[in-house]
Amino acid sequence: MTAQFLDGKSVIITGIGPGFGRVLGEEAARLGAQVALVSRSATIMDEVARSIAGFGGTEITIQADITSAADCERVAAATIEAFGKIDGLVNSAYRPGDIKPVLDIDLDELGAAFNVTVIGTLRMIRAVAPHMIKRGEGSIVNIGSQVARKIVLNQGGYAATKAALSALTRQLASELGPQGIRVNTPAFGWTISPPARAWLERQEAEGGPTVQQSIDGIAANIALRRVPGEVECARAALAFCADHMAVVTGTTLDINGGDYMAL
Repeated sequence: MTAQFLDGKSVIITGIGPGFGRVLGEEAARLGAQVALVSRSATIMDEVARSIAGFGGTEITIQADITSAADCERVAAATIEAFGKIDGLVNSAYRPGDIKPVLDIDLDELGAAFNVTVIGTLRMIRAVAPHMIKRGEGSIVNIGSQVARKIVLNQGGYAATKAALSALTRQLASELGPQGIRVNTPAFGWTISPPARAWLERQEAEGGPTVQQSIDGIAANIALRRVPGEVECARAALAFCADHMAVVTGTTLDINGGDYMAL
């Protein structure tokens, strides 16, 4: 078998669900990692586990809620028990919150979104960091979004959670760097994931453009003139766990085909 860039790595991936989390889990295993799949719901996670087993990958499933510190500690312990170490943590779990103008957002819902996307991520980092510190190495990847950098209509609450995540990434990179731990945020734009396609289908059903017209319109504003694929984006995120990124830390990297290009 051809060597892959995550061979020998043990990686935890949270937020295994119908969208990007599922692809992250499958691709991490395809790239050679031993993968701990984490989700509140067992249904899709078990589907991903069967998919990984089907192509000969190595995985464990852990049903857990990252709003619980005890669950996060259990995830870390189960991964150590199964694989003996934790090389990478990919924080993909999030809660989008209300898709409304900022002044119309339900503040309790915004707080719940922060509790998952930001504080839940920090709970997982706190559970995993001591194991990485003990070994003197590790990579933490906080999945971000370009909505934190590019204004998107009615996504101010979601943008706030992802912007907070990028700020935490920089601070943690500084604090954990002396212990050999890297922290980065890949910030994604459009991919036509199942949830995104379902949203476009609803737009079409309500009399809007067809799904293909919407996709063509999105692609027209991207430098590469195509919408990035989920597998491409997952591999870019997982690259932060690889040894060839050993000196990259504290960055928020735009991965969007050229939809948004920062100075």
